[in-house]
Amino acid sequence: MAVDKKINFSKAYQELQKIVEWFEKEEIDLEEGIKKFEEGSEIVKDLKGYLEKMENKIKELKK
Repeated sequence: MAVDKKINFSKAYQELQKIVEWFEKEEIDLEEGIKKFEEGSEIVKDLKGYLEKMENKIKELKK
């Protein structure tokens, strides 16, 4: 899930929150947990890249 104009930051963050909530359940399936962990890791990577891009854009605008 790449964070771009199609999927905004808020939607990606909400998806990550759903994954975190899933892990907070008392009983989780290991196989599904691995899948969700990988999905969450990808979202975190995308969100971080998006934030870095926006930070650079703000720095450029300040110049």
